[in-house]
Amino acid sequence: MSPVLQSNRFMILAAIFCLAGSLATFRTEAAAKEADSKHEISAPPAKLNNATCLVCHDAGKGELKTTDADGNPKSLLGLDNNKFSKSLHGEMQCIACHQDITDAVSPHKKGPGPKANCVSCHLELWETAKKENLTKEKARLEVVVNNIEYYKNSYHARPNQDNPARPNAVCDECHHSHTFNVPPSGTSRRTDWHLSIPNVCGEKCHADQLEEYATSVHGKEVLENRNLKAADCTDCHTSHGITATLKDAFKVSVTENCGGCHGKNLTSYRDTYHGQVNKLGYGHTAKCYDCHGSHGVLRPSDPKSTVHPDNRLKTCQKCHKEATQGFTTFEPHANTHDFERYPQSWLVSRFMWGLLAFVFTFFWLHTGLWWYREAKDSKARKNHPENRGDTK
Repeated sequence: MSPVLQSNRFMILAAIFCLAGSLATFRTEAAAKEADSKHEISAPPAKLNNATCLVCHDAGKGELKTTDADGNPKSLLGLDNNKFSKSLHGEMQCIACHQDITDAVSPHKKGPGPKANCVSCHLELWETAKKENLTKEKARLEVVVNNIEYYKNSYHARPNQDNPARPNAVCDECHHSHTFNVPPSGTSRRTDWHLSIPNVCGEKCHADQLEEYATSVHGKEVLENRNLKAADCTDCHTSHGITATLKDAFKVSVTENCGGCHGKNLTSYRDTYHGQVNKLGYGHTAKCYDCHGSHGVLRPSDPKSTVHPDNRLKTCQKCHKEATQGFTTFEPHANTHDFERYPQSWLVSRFMWGLLAFVFTFFWLHTGLWWYREAKDSKARKNHPENRGDTK
């Protein structure tokens, strides 16, 4: 055999041995993987704490994306840990509220625990506080529980018409649970928090009302002039006990709410037929917002105001269809103490007081003089000789 042929045989045998070795190694690795899968060998689960949650939910990483169970793209909730740490819930663990989360994978495999629920959580905390006699120390928690009761009977707690599975509004939509905080009274942060109420109500749910409110005398004072005394949403609708505006309960109470700021006007309104019927509990007569508007209240001097002299007849005709221009001369808030706004009423009042004073003064003076004359005549008759029985 030639040396060349013998060399070729050697190379072929070497290649066969290499292939056989690779095949054996592949089978060994496959068997090892199969054995591992049978014994379910895996890494220990990550401990569930806030740091673990922030691995995926840290808002500082920008837009967060994941996939759902079907592999479709899904946005993740981003959490600003700096704001969360300063919130009322900043010292709590995520799983204290999200008790149904049992792992740190995406999508989460939900456990038997309840989903995050503000109402049930605070009620449970209050029951615990009562059992431990800590109600005085946790007085703020009692305020929350009372607000929950108001909320349960409110319009927000009713099932949504488009999606009956959820209520019209939930706590987190107004009090963002991850950042909610009540700044101390008297601080600039408390002022900012209070003045943000119209935007909280309007931006998510009541955009049309916010747009109208922003142009009103109330809205300009709150949103532009930062006037804490001007009316915002909660001053008229309350914060947690919000009722349907079509019910008599709201129609009757709204005049009282307006009167909280406009006390003199409420008093003069109560003197009218409208006010007296409203005070009896009936909501069908004219109320503040029937004449002045609700969200877009303007000063009477504003040409666009519903009570401006040019628009007053149209406003009255909403209820009084046959009203004429003379009907608008009625002053529902006129009083006798404000000469600048109601000079006619002031002058008539002073004239009537003067007339009464004159009549009563004349009457008592006349009566006094009459009594004086009667007394004098009576004395003269007694002193007359004939009446004394004197004879010559």
